[in-house]
Amino acid sequence: MIFHPRPSPIAAAMYQLRDLGVDAIILHGPSGCCFRTARLLELDGVRVFTSNIDENAIVFGASENLKKALDYAIEYLKRELNKEQPMIGIVGTCASMIIGEDLWEFVDDERAIIIPVEVHSGSGDNTVGAIKAMESALKLGIIDEKEFERQKILLKKATEVEKKRGMAKKEYIKPSYDDDLDEAINVLKNLKEKDGKIACVLNAKKETAYLFAHPLIVLNKYFNCINIANLDINKGLPKIRKDAQNILKRFNVDYTIGGLDEYAITGEKAVEILKDLDVDAVIVSGVPHALPIEKIDKDVIKIGISDGPRTYHPIKEIYDYAIVELDAHAKVLGKRDIVKSRFGEILNYILRGTAER
Repeated sequence: MIFHPRPSPIAAAMYQLRDLGVDAIILHGPSGCCFRTARLLELDGVRVFTSNIDENAIVFGASENLKKALDYAIEYLKRELNKEQPMIGIVGTCASMIIGEDLWEFVDDERAIIIPVEVHSGSGDNTVGAIKAMESALKLGIIDEKEFERQKILLKKATEVEKKRGMAKKEYIKPSYDDDLDEAINVLKNLKEKDGKIACVLNAKKETAYLFAHPLIVLNKYFNCINIANLDINKGLPKIRKDAQNILKRFNVDYTIGGLDEYAITGEKAVEILKDLDVDAVIVSGVPHALPIEKIDKDVIKIGISDGPRTYHPIKEIYDYAIVELDAHAKVLGKRDIVKSRFGEILNYILRGTAER
C-alpha cells in the first residue's frame, strides 16, 4: 500500500481528454474538486467548469446541476470559440460517483460532442482515469480499437514503471528538495575540460519534454553529443505528435526510440543503443527510471533528471547523480516551444564560462 500522496485518476482523465482535443471539461462535483488540475489545464486552453454539487444535491441528486452546467458551457463555448458543436468532457468525482450519477444522461445532446468519464479518486491508479477516458472515446467512435489498445498498454506500463522503479515502489517516500546539482555540474565541467563524450537521452512524458529537452540542448552547445529521444512524430494523438514536431525544431536527434506517450516502454530500446556507444557519461532527462540504466557499463557516469521531490530517491538508487526539476508539468502547460529548466540555465552559465577561458 502507498501512504504518500499520489496522482488522481480524475486528473489523469482530464489530461487524457485534453489530449483528445476537448474544448472544455465539466467536473460533475463540488467546485473544489481537482482545483489545481483544473486551473493548470486552463493554461493549456481547456475551459474547465464544475456542476458545483453541494450537500443538498448529494442527498437529493445532482442531475439538474449537471444540466445547468452543460447548458452554460455549451453557450459559453459557442459564443467565445465560435464553434457550432464544441467537444466537452464530463468527468466524475467522488461525490457524483458515490451517489450514482448517470454521466451518460446527456450524451445524445446534438449541441455538442460529449465524452462522459465515470471516474473518482478511489478508482485505482491514476492511469485508470486515463484508460476510462479512452474507453469512452472508443465507445463514441472518437478513436479506433487499434489506438485504444495501444493507449491501454502504454498506460498500464506507466503504472508498472512507477510501482517497480518510481515513486510508487515504497509505502512512503520522503520528498527531497535537495539534489545533486553541484556534483553533477562539476562532473560535466570536468568532462568538458577533458573533451569527454556524452550521450543525451530524452525520455519524457508528453508535453514535459518542452522542459526536459532544455538541459540536453544546452549540453549540445558545449559537447559533441549523441542524442536519443522519444520524439517519433508518427506516434500518438494529434497533440502528442505536434509537440514532438515542435521540439525537433530545436533538438537534433540521432536515434528515435518512440513517441512522447511511449516513455514507459522506450527505456529498453534506449539502453540497447547506449550499450553500443563509446561515451563517458549518459544524461537521461524526463522519466529516467524507465531506463534499465543498471545494464550500462559501471564506468560510465549516469545522471538522471526528473520532476518532483519524491522521484529523487528512486532515481538516486540507479543513477550516480539525480537532478530534480520542481513543477516541470506546471511550467510547460500552454507552451509550444522549449521551456528553460533550472539545471539547463545553471549548466549553460558554468559551461559558457569554461569555454570562454
